[in-house]
Amino acid sequence: MTYRVVITAEAKRDLRIAYNYIRNHAPRAASDWRKRAIQTANSLAHQPERCSVAPESASFDEDIRELFFGTGNRGTYRILFTVIEKTVYVLHVRHGSMMPLEPED
Repeated sequence: MTYRVVITAEAKRDLRIAYNYIRNHAPRAASDWRKRAIQTANSLAHQPERCSVAPESASFDEDIRELFFGTGNRGTYRILFTVIEKTVYVLHVRHGSMMPLEPED
């Protein structure tokens, strides 16, 4: 089964912030990073259940899953998403060094 992938406004903002940070430190790598990040997120159209449940899942009503992206000295990012029916919603893209998300009061 193929799922529809929706990248939320929050995830787009996260991607833009990370892209700007990378661009400031490695201008040539930034566009390639963004392209690979979006390709990785879009790969969730096939078998999103392959990804593990994220630590954040315990604090939210829906299961939150995570897909890791990137390695090495540029760091690993976590693509946080949920699956509702036949749609994958990419909620956030966070650097691996960031603390887990918590619900807003």
